[in-house]
Amino acid sequence: MTRTANQLKLLNSLRKYDKNKTLFTAKDLANETGYTENSIRKYINEKLNGQYVYSVDGKFWKCDGIQKLSNDDFILIMSQSLRAKALTPDIKIYRSLLKRSLDAFILSLEVYNRPTLDNRVEAFCILAVNAWELLLKAELIKSIGVDSVFKKNGYTICISDAINKRLQQSDPVKKNLETLIELRDGAIHLLLPELQPELSRLFQANVLNYQQRYLNETGTSPLAGQSVGMLSLIVDGPKSDIATLKENYGDMTANIAKEFLTRFHNIDKEQNSNAFSIAIDYRLILTRSEKDSDLSLDMGNTGNKAVIIRETRDPDITHPYYESTAIELINKLQTCTTITRFSFRAIVQKHNIQKTKRSDMHFMIDERHRYSEKFIQWVIKNLKQPNWLDDAVLFYKTKRKKK
Repeated sequence: MTRTANQLKLLNSLRKYDKNKTLFTAKDLANETGYTENSIRKYINEKLNGQYVYSVDGKFWKCDGIQKLSNDDFILIMSQSLRAKALTPDIKIYRSLLKRSLDAFILSLEVYNRPTLDNRVEAFCILAVNAWELLLKAELIKSIGVDSVFKKNGYTICISDAINKRLQQSDPVKKNLETLIELRDGAIHLLLPELQPELSRLFQANVLNYQQRYLNETGTSPLAGQSVGMLSLIVDGPKSDIATLKENYGDMTANIAKEFLTRFHNIDKEQNSNAFSIAIDYRLILTRSEKDSDLSLDMGNTGNKAVIIRETRDPDITHPYYESTAIELINKLQTCTTITRFSFRAIVQKHNIQKTKRSDMHFMIDERHRYSEKFIQWVIKNLKQPNWLDDAVLFYKTKRKKK
């Protein structure tokens, strides 16, 4: 046990040097791990040299890629009998499931962070649930054996069985995952753009739960070497309006969504835990002071100046209005005239609002046109101009006659 503990100390030291891209000596590692300098040199030269540790000038060393090694992988590499020890079938399956789980997790984040992808929320749910299923089954194989996952007919147990075997009934992580599965199974009625601000709190908790569990299982972060910006999934926005859901999707979908949201809010109140649903004021920030954030992300000693990248915007926030809700809001905010569907479309056609799929006033997604607050205010301002609306209507009528 002491030997394994010392090996993990060595691994953590090497991860630190790899992350910070700093050089080190055998003496540095000896002071941090309890090994002698000779043992450090032996381990490096026989096990790590040329793969994860590289000599700079005979005295100093540097690390590259060791952050991606799990605890088990490192201990296996460091084993004195490594060359003579073949991997068992259980270990092979365990490592395969872990890799596939990590791939599904990273892909779920990449998909979610593409706001122009129409079905990104549904795809996120499917991939996130898959990532959890593979991770939990890997844990079962490691702790109990392959028979705990594979049935006699060759099929594996379902994710619900894996959850019940690995998570406590009262664990908010279990409640979170079960709710995500419910969303996946009821995608046609529940994974709607209007619900995303509330659902994103559940998604955020799920991602952080996975990150912590993967770290506990392997000793390495699932996002080692990846962009930590993908971790932030919270979408700010108003609570779901059932009346709007009825208008857009019909009574059945609206009623199913209403029942789900009622259960979701009740469980959220009962659990009262960021492991189930992230509070809207939960902060995911980069800071030098750990007390100012809910998740700390270390900074290296050396690094380049920050690069500002183009911010990805969510159309549910930037362009929240469909035609019907835009007309309703315009009529509510001004008394000059009453806008109808015909006159609204006349304005849109006259001024080429839909010329491009994405602009600061118009956004087309899922074959539906959406409009921004800027567009609403622009229309209201121009309605005060004499003949502005009449000109648009005349233009639209003439255009329709030519067809």
